[in-house]
Amino acid sequence: MNRQTRRILVAAGLPLLLATGCSSAAEVSGGSDGSSDDAAYSYTSDQDGVEQLPGEEMASELGDVEASEDYRVGVILKALTNQYWQGIEKGAEAAAEHYGIEVTVQSASSESAQTEQLTIAQTMTGQNYDAYVVAPESTSNLTPALRAMQSQGAPVVNVDDARVPATVYVGPDHESNGIQAAEEFAALYPDGAKVAQVEGQAGSSAAILRIKGYQEGVEQTGNLDLVASVPGDWDPDKAFSAAQQIIQQHPDVKGIYANNDTMAIGVAKAVSASGKDIAVVGTDGVPEAVAGVRNGAMTATVSPLPYWEGYWAVEAAVRLLEGQDVAPWVVAPAQLITADNVDEFYDADGQVLTDLFE
Repeated sequence: MNRQTRRILVAAGLPLLLATGCSSAAEVSGGSDGSSDDAAYSYTSDQDGVEQLPGEEMASELGDVEASEDYRVGVILKALTNQYWQGIEKGAEAAAEHYGIEVTVQSASSESAQTEQLTIAQTMTGQNYDAYVVAPESTSNLTPALRAMQSQGAPVVNVDDARVPATVYVGPDHESNGIQAAEEFAALYPDGAKVAQVEGQAGSSAAILRIKGYQEGVEQTGNLDLVASVPGDWDPDKAFSAAQQIIQQHPDVKGIYANNDTMAIGVAKAVSASGKDIAVVGTDGVPEAVAGVRNGAMTATVSPLPYWEGYWAVEAAVRLLEGQDVAPWVVAPAQLITADNVDEFYDADGQVLTDLFE
C-alpha cells in the first residue's frame, strides 16, 4: 500500500468534522483551495472561525505520536538572514531529530524576494516531499507552488505569516502583538503619552495585522495619542531613518512600536543617538532584541517564541501524516518579554529555552 492510499484510508475511517472543527484529515469538497472530494487533507486553515489549539497542548490533546515512516518534510521560509527565521529553522530541525524524520530547510535571500522564494518552493515541490511547511512572503507569491502541493495530496503547514490555504496554520494572532505593545505603553505612561509606529513590509499579513492591532490598542487605552506611523519595510536602516524622522517631527514622543525586532533594533539606535528617554517595543523575540531588553536599549519585545513555532510546525506535519486530527490553527503564544521575565523564556545567549513545554 503506498503512502497516499494509506492516508486516504485513514481519512475515510475518521468521523466527519464540523465546519469549524479540525480540518486536517477530513474529506472536503472541491473548490478554489485545490482540494477534491477524495482528498486526505483540506486546505482551509486561512478561513475565519477555525478551531484553535495552543501549541503546547498538542501532545496532551492528541496523545503521543511516532513517525511510522522516514518522512521527508520540505520547509520553505522567508529569509534566514533574519534571526527570527533562524529560530524557526532550529525548532524545525529539533523536531526532525526528535521524530527521526528528514527535514530540508530553504529560504529566499531576503524577505522581499518573492519570485526567488516561489522558484525555491516550485523546485522543492518537484522533489515530492511527504509534507511541506511554508512561510510565504505574501499571501499570493507561493500560490502556484501551493496548488502543486495540494495536487500531490500532501499536508501543508503554514507557519507564522501570510495566512494561505494550508492544512494547519502555526503562529500567533498578529493583531495581539500590536495590542500588547500598546498596552505596555499605556502601563508605562498612565498619565498619557504620544506614541508612534514603524510599519513592516507593505502587503505582509503580519505587518497589516500588527499595524491594525497597535492602532486599535492605542485607541482602546484612552491615554495614548498615535502621532505617526511610518513604513520601515522590515529593514533596520529604514527603521533607523524612520525613527529619526519621528523624533524630529515629534520631539515629545514617548514610545515607538516597531512591527518586528529587526526594525526595533534600528529604532533603538536612533533613540540612543537622540539622547531622549523613549520606550521601544518590538515583536519577534530575536536574540539581539532580547539582549536589548536585558541591557535597557529596548523596553520589550512581543515574542511568539520562534523556536517553538518551528518545532510545532514539523510536529503538526508528522501528526497529519500519521492520520491525526490537528486543529486548523495551532496557536503560538504572544508573550511580552520584559527585563522582569526575560530569564523565564530565554537563555543567556538570547535563545528561546528548549525545555519550556517539556
